[in-house]
Amino acid sequence: MNLKSNIEEFNLVFLDLETTGLDAVKGDAICEIGALKIKERNVVDKFQTLVNPKRAIPEEAFRIHKISDEDVKDAPIFEAVADKLLSFMKDSIVLAYNAGFDLGFVNHELKKANKGALEVPAIDILCMARKTVKLARYNLGAISSFFNVEYAGDMHRALGDAQVASGVFFKLRDMLKDHRLNSLEDFVSLYGLQNEIFKTKEEPKVYLVKKAIDNKSFLRVRSFSYQNTMDEEAIKPLNLTREQNGFFLAYENRHGKNIRINLNRILDVEIV
Repeated sequence: MNLKSNIEEFNLVFLDLETTGLDAVKGDAICEIGALKIKERNVVDKFQTLVNPKRAIPEEAFRIHKISDEDVKDAPIFEAVADKLLSFMKDSIVLAYNAGFDLGFVNHELKKANKGALEVPAIDILCMARKTVKLARYNLGAISSFFNVEYAGDMHRALGDAQVASGVFFKLRDMLKDHRLNSLEDFVSLYGLQNEIFKTKEEPKVYLVKKAIDNKSFLRVRSFSYQNTMDEEAIKPLNLTREQNGFFLAYENRHGKNIRINLNRILDVEIV
């Protein structure tokens, strides 16, 4: 998979789940899966199934998605649909609104089914929204209203939410086009779920930054600022620290100003 290709050249799978609760580790489980596969902004395939979570659906969860124990009593368990879901997502980019939640549940269920974790480029649309537009709230209903993206299906059902998430993504994507943000590599760096693919992409940047600091060298970088502008400049790296939200680089820019930035916003690095 060529990460430098335009993101819209790939199959984009928009995934959404309905669950019995918020914590897979504490026993909550998937009760519906919905996904849309989109290529060049056209829906080319759909995946939807109710899932028997093998536990009762709490009242508070039912009030949100309206999926009852009766609805799922004859539905397949996750293990019975896992291979079909994996086949549907094969060779695709997975996008979800709060991707860590959805893929966290999927990977937890895959582990229980004695299957390997899903390792694909994964883009968090919620992260994109928070970094691109200023809103009071960032739930899917609020962001869809902001962009006038209408539901073709039911709100708080997996396929309907996946459809709306896709509409929100393309609205955000079009806003970012003017900033020369196009490649899958850039989207993974800025909005990617921090899985093994994300870490593999970040490691060369970390290596070059540390080398430049040790050798007191300058770096030529292409970065996407907190103001969502694309900047290309030579900088003097000062120190690199690892924190809960990733690596942060402190550097001196060409005007002698000290700046601190999350390393994932630095898209290209070259020692000069």
